[in-house]
Amino acid sequence: MNRYFIERLKKEAKEGNLTPQKTIEVSFDLDCPISEPDKSYGWKILDEIYQELDINTLIKSSNVSKNSKKLNEVLKLLVYQRILNPCSKMATAKSQKQMFGNWNITQNDIYRALKPLNELKEKIQTQIHEQITRLTDRVCTIVFYDVTNYYFETDIDDDILDQEQQIINEGLRRRGPSKENRPNPIVQLGLFMDLNCIPIAYKLFRGNQTDPVTYLPAVEEIKQSFDIKKMVVVADKAMNRQSNLKGIIEKGDGYLFSQKHRGRKGAPKDIQEQILDPNNWHFNENLSFAIKSYIRKRNIGKGKQATTINEKVVITWNQKYATREKIRRDGAIEYAQKLTNAQLYHQTSKKGGKKYLEVNYVDPKTGEVLPYTPIIKIDNSQIEFDEQFDGVNVLVTSEIDMTDEQIINAYKGLSNIEDCFRVTKTDLQSRPVYVWKKEHIESHFLSCYIALVILRYLQYKSHYTLSSHKIINALNSAKASKLKDDYYKLQENEEMKKLNEVLGIEWEKGIVKYEELKNYAKGFVYNKK
Repeated sequence: MNRYFIERLKKEAKEGNLTPQKTIEVSFDLDCPISEPDKSYGWKILDEIYQELDINTLIKSSNVSKNSKKLNEVLKLLVYQRILNPCSKMATAKSQKQMFGNWNITQNDIYRALKPLNELKEKIQTQIHEQITRLTDRVCTIVFYDVTNYYFETDIDDDILDQEQQIINEGLRRRGPSKENRPNPIVQLGLFMDLNCIPIAYKLFRGNQTDPVTYLPAVEEIKQSFDIKKMVVVADKAMNRQSNLKGIIEKGDGYLFSQKHRGRKGAPKDIQEQILDPNNWHFNENLSFAIKSYIRKRNIGKGKQATTINEKVVITWNQKYATREKIRRDGAIEYAQKLTNAQLYHQTSKKGGKKYLEVNYVDPKTGEVLPYTPIIKIDNSQIEFDEQFDGVNVLVTSEIDMTDEQIINAYKGLSNIEDCFRVTKTDLQSRPVYVWKKEHIESHFLSCYIALVILRYLQYKSHYTLSSHKIINALNSAKASKLKDDYYKLQENEEMKKLNEVLGIEWEKGIVKYEELKNYAKGFVYNKK
């Protein structure tokens, strides 16, 4: 059949030209019993994306479960409710009653599914990557990487100890540098993200592993799993250390990192000299922004293993940033003034203004040692030194052919991965984590990851016109009340109407039949808006 004829039929069907419009009369018995609560059907949009990721085919072809269909249904429930109604595994089993459709997942089904899902976590990530690449033309030449952590409602680490209380096997939940300054055990999660702000992959690490330590293992795993030859990873200055740079160069990869430039120790002297050199700065018209760049030689490694590479350095100055830094420093100096009192100095453990203090435990006039009453005064030389770098930011990259603008814009994208972490912790409520077995923890974060990918893809399809929070509110507003003879009355908020519009979903009727509701959002992934 001619494809143009098929397209015309589809167009006429959408316009309602193939079938005459009908007015339906529905009668109600005023003495009818109280009806069941409204059902949420917003998950149908999530389901369309899930089906496109084709995770069900992967689960079906695996041998991790005797009932692959049930395993897939459990994963769907965990993912959809993580977005719509995040709660514990027990509460998730109960909350399915609020969802339109035939959901029949027990609490035991959920806990039985966690172990096989853990076994599939790498394959599922690869599957999702392949499908997102197909749907969005994803390119992984430049990716973003960052690390955050999630806490548990427990005081106990997962370490296995011997009779002498020595560690035999390190557990996943460990006390470490919490981003939220909590004392609880945590796990570290390293996340990769593409240029469309959609996650590429993730990896869990023990809670006591610092951010830089996670970098090379995470990069190596994603390259092998996704068959990526070279990656240029954008990350913050925490990853900018010799061991990581050595591994990057040896593997033939690239980097774009923020660079430390403050302080008398640890900051490259040539970069500080370039910052203070008044030459070669390029200002905008109102003199509120300036930029300069140059190529330098950077030594990687030590001794016989040392190598030298060309590195591009981009230095920027921003007047607003400079003003903000001065305000912060003035606050620190004001606090430091109070600490010139020796008693107050010893009483506080805060480091805040201490960097601007000069502390002498020996009286310069008499030579007397003053262990408890040191002479403390403001260190004006340190203040003057720091002032020179107000408003300055420095980026370094192995990709010396990138323009200054490309480098700056690429690094700006790193803020989107921080937003991904915010979404997981607020909208998806990924923590605190209540499961404690390692495979259950892994499965929990797998479902959270899939939920994040679906939510981000939904934002991508809607051209980021709606925040994740507004999308979740919109989906939750989509309710269906059963009437009579398989008819349903629909309700939704304005954000849901906007979401349908930007996704190209035609959905304007107030009353629909069961089959129409069942097929809601079908194929919207391929709508071009």
